[in-house]
Amino acid sequence: MQLEDSVALVTGSSSGIGKETAIKFAEEGSKVVVTYNRGKERGEEVVEKCRKNSEAILVHLDVTDKDSVSDAVEAIIDKFGRIDLLINNAGISISGLLDEQSFKDIEKQLDVNLKGLIQTTKIVLPYLKKGERGMIINIASGLGKSGSSEVSIYCATKFGVRGLTQSIAEELSPEIGVYVVNPGMTATPMTDYKGEDPKNVAEVIMKTAREELGKRPGEDVDVYKQI
Repeated sequence: MQLEDSVALVTGSSSGIGKETAIKFAEEGSKVVVTYNRGKERGEEVVEKCRKNSEAILVHLDVTDKDSVSDAVEAIIDKFGRIDLLINNAGISISGLLDEQSFKDIEKQLDVNLKGLIQTTKIVLPYLKKGERGMIINIASGLGKSGSSEVSIYCATKFGVRGLTQSIAEELSPEIGVYVVNPGMTATPMTDYKGEDPKNVAEVIMKTAREELGKRPGEDVDVYKQI
């Protein structure tokens, strides 16, 4: 996909992988939509970095709230007139054995990581279909391919993201390219800054968007294999 002058919406882009992805796409000439749920100041800092290379706006987005998603999309269309690329990055992880996790913790992970991703995709999809070619990149995880103790709900959501990606890739190809990127442990607030540099993950996401990696729509892009 041609990234220059494309309009890229990156969910959860006030920190971590989303932040570095937004900055990377701005460097490629994409018009970038930076989103935040909490931490508006961090979002503003990301927008300023993006604006050194391209146009960028900051939009509040709570992926668990359909009205918030719709309002954000309306603001993007008012500004840019289109959305070409959706990067579903927003996610949370709450560690603990299943019998120790509260139902609130379980529901929160399901709502953000899976339900929120699905409803954001559904609301954005009509706009992706209006362009010459749209793209969706879902950020799953290595833990969406192999389960692990004390992150059972997080793993379940990321397995779900991969299943969704494979299914809608068949539904939407070739008009919309749909891919899933699986980072390993990455140095973000979620991991207490332990793991891979998020800039390297953002680079893999960008290469996925360019379709440089020889992957078919729906196929896994495992970050550790690309670095």
